[in-house]
Amino acid sequence: MDLQDKIAADGSIDKYKARFVARGFSQKEAIDYEETFSLTTRYTTIRSLILLVATMGWNIHQMDVKTTFLNVTINEEVYIEQPQGFEINQRETHVCRLKKSLYGLKKTPRAWYARMDACLLRLGFTKSYADPNLYIKVV
Repeated sequence: MDLQDKIAADGSIDKYKARFVARGFSQKEAIDYEETFSLTTRYTTIRSLILLVATMGWNIHQMDVKTTFLNVTINEEVYIEQPQGFEINQRETHVCRLKKSLYGLKKTPRAWYARMDACLLRLGFTKSYADPNLYIKVV
């Protein structure tokens, strides 16, 4: 569990918060130790889109979904220890199998991108050759 308290302006604790976080100590060197996946869009793509929007007089809509990674179904079998404080009596050695992702799980960004990619392609978008994070749909 990762405890993050909300602090008020006067320094006192305003709200107690906790989230369940995966710990990444199960990676094996030479198998998946070096594997990382990071979605980054090129600055030239962002500048080009802003230029196009300004030229055409379009509106830009941006959104940030804080729980995106929590809604990703993972296709691989991932097991975790029982959360501290939630152990089942006489079954302390049992583990839990994840069906959805957790904060900190290294496989989450790739699984989320694959799901988003499939959805956008199904909706008729095409992936740009210049930037794989840019999808285009001409109507």
